[in-house]
Amino acid sequence: MDVSPDSETPLGKLVKSLPERLAERVLEDVMTGRLKPGDRLKEELLAQTHAVSRATVREALIALARQGYVVRIPRSGARIAEFSRRDLDDLFELRAALLATAAERYTRQAGPDQKAELEVLVADLERMAATIDTSPQDFASQSVRIQTFLTERCGNNHLPDMYKRLAGMGMWQLIRGQASSFLTPAGRAESAADWRRLANRVSAADPEGAGRAARLLLEHSAVRVRQHFDEVVRSGPRP
Repeated sequence: MDVSPDSETPLGKLVKSLPERLAERVLEDVMTGRLKPGDRLKEELLAQTHAVSRATVREALIALARQGYVVRIPRSGARIAEFSRRDLDDLFELRAALLATAAERYTRQAGPDQKAELEVLVADLERMAATIDTSPQDFASQSVRIQTFLTERCGNNHLPDMYKRLAGMGMWQLIRGQASSFLTPAGRAESAADWRRLANRVSAADPEGAGRAARLLLEHSAVRVRQHFDEVVRSGPRP
């Protein structure tokens, strides 16, 4: 079978460059909490740790800065981007408004099959909350999965894209990536209970109640994130 040269991605394009791979390593350290907002990124140390040139490090940091994960300050080097309490409040306010709208619209149009789909997702989250060794990142991923389910099936063609754009912001990725809302079993249990409340309102065909439950879910999450944020601020960035 003849294959057009344009029908597949060239093999060379499939291999990530060293700067791209280093950027992924640094981002992984951010998402797992090994690097925290405000931590300084020393080019020489990164080059030694990962056995790459300083030019490679600089390219990786430039790429991370473009995505909003890193702040590069002239004559001061690079640091992991920081976010403020105002940033937290603003982003959670936006997400709460969008998720509440999605929950209300979804509830108005959801039939038995759609309600059953949501029930399965929430039940899986509850099982994760009941398992003591569930990782915060895994729990956060399941929570995002349910949010995506609601936004993509709410019937508003523009809302899913808006929600994804908000979720893709570097600052929000820093907040969510460290899963600070789900660091403790108690936090995961509270979130699972909030999702159960929302699912029950959907099952009861109560759009307004589902919207209120969605807002409360993110309000509770914001409280947990603020508490973690305050702890990080008190400890201060590492030099």
